[in-house]
Amino acid sequence: MTSDIVDRALRTYEFTAEIDVLQLAYSRERIERYISKLMTAGQEDPQRLTEFAVAYLKELHEGPDTRFTGC
Repeated sequence: MTSDIVDRALRTYEFTAEIDVLQLAYSRERIERYISKLMTAGQEDPQRLTEFAVAYLKELHEGPDTRFTGC
């Protein structure tokens, strides 16, 4: 299930940004660990996990959203 979520997240992110081969391998590894942690914490909905993974990719490659810095 994790690999399906990772594949969907990468495909979704690739629609908005271009990822080269090195970034793809790095991103896949990071997302797999991130999704595993979320699943261990009890998150099971594949759609929600995919959304979290896409958001994680965006922050990983584009940096944090400046609109949401601080409380």
